[in-house]
Amino acid sequence: MTPHLVVIGTGYAGLLAALRAARIARGRVAVTLVGASDQLVERVRLHEQAATGRSVAHPIAALIAGTEVRFVHARALEVAPGRLVTDAGVLEFDRAIVCTGGSVDLDLVPGAREHAYAIDGDRMSRLFSEARRVAARGGRLAVCGGGLTGVEIATELAEALPGLRVKLVAASEIVPGLSRKAREHARAVLGRLGVAVREGVRVTAVAADHLDSAAGPIGFDLCAWAAGFRAVPLLAGLGLPMAADGRVIVDAYLHARPDLLVAGDAAACAAAGGGWLGAGCKTAMPMAAHAADTAVAELTGGTVHEFRYADPGYCVSLGRRDGIVQFMDGAGPRERIVKGAWRRGSRSRCAATRCWR
Repeated sequence: MTPHLVVIGTGYAGLLAALRAARIARGRVAVTLVGASDQLVERVRLHEQAATGRSVAHPIAALIAGTEVRFVHARALEVAPGRLVTDAGVLEFDRAIVCTGGSVDLDLVPGAREHAYAIDGDRMSRLFSEARRVAARGGRLAVCGGGLTGVEIATELAEALPGLRVKLVAASEIVPGLSRKAREHARAVLGRLGVAVREGVRVTAVAADHLDSAAGPIGFDLCAWAAGFRAVPLLAGLGLPMAADGRVIVDAYLHARPDLLVAGDAAACAAAGGGWLGAGCKTAMPMAAHAADTAVAELTGGTVHEFRYADPGYCVSLGRRDGIVQFMDGAGPRERIVKGAWRRGSRSRCAATRCWR
């Protein structure tokens, strides 16, 4: 009987794992992709959707057309040994790869869930509409979170909607994972676009029209939330070891248990320098590819290998006309960066390198 691999999640990691597994298995393994969403949302481009209103989602059916991946549009409820329980029934499996991802943490402080727009696929269109309305009357947008997402959202909206008064609030310095040169360039672009940056200001609560902080209230007409991270809690009740942010701790092969691999933002994978690899598509996609290779090898008698990660760096958009490429080495960010306006040819070459199979 043909062994069955189930991949859970239709984000970057889930889609890549399913497509790669089907390609390398060559019919020796049946591959089923399960997801509550029937679209891939390009999360690294959500800042573009927030500023333009153009969707960055793609139908799963189109992305798997012509492959041997079967798609089941269903919400995963429970992962039992050898069985996935969904709201559309039960799927038996020999191996499963969990790629359910995570999101910004709306429960990080009181009021964020009620009064802020999370930077995720579900609310981007509404955020764009509200931002246009607020900008038309010269209103205020508060962006909470000084990481890549917060900085990209702030620059995109400030550039696209000049009437919008944007304030970026960060608990520490902005883009802390980047180099000093990169941070200096980001600050310069934010300043040029008229974004008021408040670094070292920790938000303690979100009210209907202001942020509470140790530095005093910060007023807004619209709030975008890009702070914190929590993994989707599908595996929370299985007794598996978990990191503080809800990610499942995996071994060197990305196993959480013998029949279950976890990849992408759902997985806490040890980093070479200590701690865990960061969340994001640049870690999720290599993990997904490795999990697919491991699952197929185990189901077909092949050889498995430990996961090894080499950090490719960061590409950061600062509006439509500026950005940063941050190079990395084994010790972290290097002071070598590429900055300034994106060239059309560079964007085209980057787009051409996207490969799902």
